Amino acid sequence: MKFTEIQEKEFIDAGNGKMLGFVSDAKISKENGMIEAFLVAQPKKMLDLFSSDSSTITISIQDIHVVGKDVVLVKRGN
Repeated sequence: MKFTEIQEKEFIDAGNGKMLGFVSDAKISKENGMIEAFLVAQPKKMLDLFSSDSSTITISIQDIHVVGKDVVLVKRGN
């Protein structure tokens, strides 16, 4: 799968159905060149639309449960 394809998918928390956001970047291993985690930009709230601050969360590859046609389901270990 191309990186641009994963960027088009919504990341959803499988536990509560909440949208986490879309991929903005990836963390790559220096040792083997494999993706270790995705940086997901959280959706902005209405009042935050005009601010330049964008919060991101890190989703480890191990936390990805299912990659579907339009969404990626994430089971986060809490």
